[in-house]
Amino acid sequence: MALVSTPAPAVDQYERGALSRAGTLGHLTAQETALLRALWRKLLEALRTAAAPAAGPGPAKRSVRGLQAGGNGGNGGGGWFGFGAKAEDVAYRQTVHAVAPASSAPPEFDGARRARTVREAFWAATLCDHPDVLVLRFLRARKWKVDDALQMLLACLRWRVDEEIDWLNWHGESALNYALLQRGIGALRKTDRLGQPVLHIPVRLNDPSAQPREQIIDYTIYLMEVARIHLRPPAEKVCLLFDTTDMSVANMDWTFFKTFLNYLEHYYPECLGLVLIYNASWVFYSLWKLISPLLDPVVASKVHFASSPPDLQKFIAPDALPVHLGGTDAFKYEYALPTANENYHMRDDDARSRADAQRAAAADRFEAATAAWAAEAVLDAAALESLDAERARIAADLAAANRSLDKHIRARTLYHRIGVIDDAMAVRW
Repeated sequence: MALVSTPAPAVDQYERGALSRAGTLGHLTAQETALLRALWRKLLEALRTAAAPAAGPGPAKRSVRGLQAGGNGGNGGGGWFGFGAKAEDVAYRQTVHAVAPASSAPPEFDGARRARTVREAFWAATLCDHPDVLVLRFLRARKWKVDDALQMLLACLRWRVDEEIDWLNWHGESALNYALLQRGIGALRKTDRLGQPVLHIPVRLNDPSAQPREQIIDYTIYLMEVARIHLRPPAEKVCLLFDTTDMSVANMDWTFFKTFLNYLEHYYPECLGLVLIYNASWVFYSLWKLISPLLDPVVASKVHFASSPPDLQKFIAPDALPVHLGGTDAFKYEYALPTANENYHMRDDDARSRADAQRAAAADRFEAATAAWAAEAVLDAAALESLDAERARIAADLAAANRSLDKHIRARTLYHRIGVIDDAMAVRW
């Protein structure tokens, strides 16, 4: 048996009809388990000793006042070839906050919730993940090199603090550009044949000059955060479906594309299952020749071109494909604005405090159990099995606490509004 497992190539998994579980929780080799324990030892030390802020203690870069004004500041939009911004348009910076019912907005973000220490940032990042699942993402991304994985994870936590991801999840769509949401560039709909959520990106609807660059970045980060809510074991990754039908050069945004891939590689590692490029035109193929040499080889290996509905159906079943892509799913994307009082849970301070305390207690217990499990002392098989079982029980309690807390700290999304996600974070397509 190999000391460290090698996942099957992305396309091969679809041909077999089975998701590769190599290197994932519950499917680790003895050596991989030892490396996971080693990383946890170092991570727990960082959580205990890094009392200083995970990032600079400067003023928050985001505020509800920015939403009232219709944006977060910054200059210009631009695109792949630098098309001019439409700053004179009313809709250029308009956020959902400016057009939705006032009572639909979450309360102003409590600055005390802003994650500052490494420990706070870590537990905030595990709201949708088993802690081991999150840590293993970084181990696999760094080829099971413990020190490299630790540095990558800590850099990700600092980025989440710098970008105030907790603030973005708190305010949700109210903080986003209204026109972007209306166009539906990046809509989650059902799953592929491996159970991975499918993120639809109709490239022809993209207009890089129609909104400021910083709002495009916020929208991209938000899509990644919402996609994480849709992940259900054993699926840990997302399938991206780029529909390039009727696209032109004006629809491409090179700066955005590079930023998107950078975020996937460094801050959302091991979250990309497959990239499907549908109906690629000569325009896209020409651009692809320029792009592909710049891609990480692992990312490039996950890109597959599909020229017809039968090609797509090798990866996504017909009942999960929209009619216009040759499937039978009659769903059509239409953005629904936040509704009055939909975020009432976020105004219940007492309930949020109780949920916070429940989650904090579960996190403390998980850290303590993990410290015993990851200790350098040699443990026999029976001791490890007992500690594994204890960690699994606590992880289940932690997941339940996270589900209870989520509605108090995350604004409801379009997918809550249309009945795909409920307040217990269950996903039903």
